[in-house]
Parts: sequence; C-alpha cells; structure tokens
Amino acid sequence: MGAHGGKRDGSGRKSKAQKLIEASFVADWFTQEFQEIKWKQLLASEDEKVVGRAMEYLTDRMFGKATQKVEASGPDGSPFKAEIIVKLVKP
Repeated sequence: MGAHGGKRDGSGRKSKAQKLIEASFVADWFTQEFQEIKWKQLLASEDEKVVGRAMEYLTDRMFGKATQKVEASGPDGSPFKAEIIVKLVKP
C-alpha cells in the first residue's frame, strides 16, 4: 500500500534561487560600458546584415517600432462590414 504515496524525489515546486543568482550575475556582468563596447562592435561589423539588424534594434528601442498598416476587406475586395451590438445591463 505504501508504494504509491509519500514524498517523491524531484516533486513539488522548484526553487527559484538558482535563477535569481544567475540573473544577479548577468546584471553585474552586463554593465553599461560592456553594452557600449558590444554595440560599437556590431555597428562596425563587415557583415551588412549584422549592421542592419543592430541599427533596426537600436532605432526600435529609441523611437518605438513603426506601426503596421493593415487593410481589411471582404472576400471579393469589397469593404469589410462589421456589426457592433451593445447590450446594456443594470447592475
């Protein structure tokens, strides 16, 4: 009868202590000076794709991502029809 009950190794909620230690290490290591050095290296890369992606990332963070225009139409290209129903309910 005792084969299915009791404490099992590895069961239960996992500790977040290791993740917190790792996050603290990364935060200490990823200094402002380090980031500046890495961004300068990326922007000075000989690979145009690397430079383009770095510039895109930095401008997105500085100015926000550009909005995307989305057009919706019916199946035959006609204007899309929408119906809004409002139901008022007394509390």
